[in-house]
Amino acid sequence: MSTLTIKNTRTKVSPGGVITLPVSARKALGMKPKTGSRVTVAVKGDVVLLAPATADGGFRVSPSGQMEVRGDALKVLEGGKERHFYFELDDESHTVALHPWG
Repeated sequence: MSTLTIKNTRTKVSPGGVITLPVSARKALGMKPKTGSRVTVAVKGDVVLLAPATADGGFRVSPSGQMEVRGDALKVLEGGKERHFYFELDDESHTVALHPWG
């Protein structure tokens, strides 16, 4: 299966830099239900890429899917129209790409 794009106008970055990953994004990252996880955050151009991390590295994702985005990744996501963004999920490579609304 190739990538799946989810464009939902309700996804947005809070002023504090907190985002919530939907269930589909957590499944793409290989997260187990009702458990937290850790992800790596990388910025490539105007896209923020999330991928699974080791137990002691990366950023924490809560069991409900909330995570804090900082630094360059936050600047990229805040650049979207009214801080909104959309998802591109890849189940095969276990990555999630966050694109700011243009």
